[in-house]
Amino acid sequence: MKFSGLDQNLLEVFRGQRILVLGDSTMWNFYGWMYQLLVYSPLSLARFHLSTANKVLMRRSGCHYPADPHPQTAGVVCDKLGPQHLQHQLEGTRLDDGTWVKYSNTACSLQEENVVETRTNLIRDFRPNIIVANIGLHLLHFQDYGRDTNECHLEKWINYEGWLEDIVVAAENAGTEYLLFKTTNSICSKRYISKFVQGTKSYTRKRTKTITRCIASVREGTSLTIGTNAIRDYCKNGIFNDVGSQHLNRRLFKFVDARKNSTSIKLAVFNDHDVQSCVYTPKGDGRHYHMLNLVRIRILANLLNCMN
Repeated sequence: MKFSGLDQNLLEVFRGQRILVLGDSTMWNFYGWMYQLLVYSPLSLARFHLSTANKVLMRRSGCHYPADPHPQTAGVVCDKLGPQHLQHQLEGTRLDDGTWVKYSNTACSLQEENVVETRTNLIRDFRPNIIVANIGLHLLHFQDYGRDTNECHLEKWINYEGWLEDIVVAAENAGTEYLLFKTTNSICSKRYISKFVQGTKSYTRKRTKTITRCIASVREGTSLTIGTNAIRDYCKNGIFNDVGSQHLNRRLFKFVDARKNSTSIKLAVFNDHDVQSCVYTPKGDGRHYHMLNLVRIRILANLLNCMN
């Protein structure tokens, strides 16, 4: 099977649509690049190699890589993107052709009284034709090694399928046509530094001792009524490396496979995990792949065409 290159014919799948991007920092930079592509690239990028296509798009949109980029940002600084782009959680980005793209962060915090209600209301009010949703990275931990969990992340990891189901139901009620759950990003532990390096070693080489300490630490830090077996499962499989990422992705594929034939919407997995590798993420990061955003957009557009 041959998939279409990244040209204007392929981008037509987005035109005139209301697109809601729900996710963490891996989806924020994806949203930003989609905006740049739809607004500033009337030419075909399909004839270029990836590195050249990135440069062409950034030159047209007035974007550049900062001298000292923060790994969790969109990866580029764009001079031509006005306030309407930065107000992403309020109005989103509306284009003259009727395309409307909105982003919302799925991070859960202890300050949010009802995360589910907030997301449900957003979907209800925006009435998107297309939803691309992801939450995975926020839920993963390196307990006692610089990335301790909190009650919200712990509960959502344990009830991950419940979060997926909440999004399906909200999409159904809003009349959404396409719902794509994005896989949790690949995690390249080789790019980690400082405490994350120690976390990787401890959760792989000293696994039994580390898991035992993790269970005690998580138990001490939560007031939730959660059984020891559930916490042990989280300590073993919710870790902030590709073991944890792939564990969530297996759960995601299983959920979508079981749910796709019992919903009125077109439901699928947007799998960009498998195109990500250490080559495309910098030292000190290991989980963001900014240089692959055009590849990811191409995969999403072809997937939507296949579902149409």
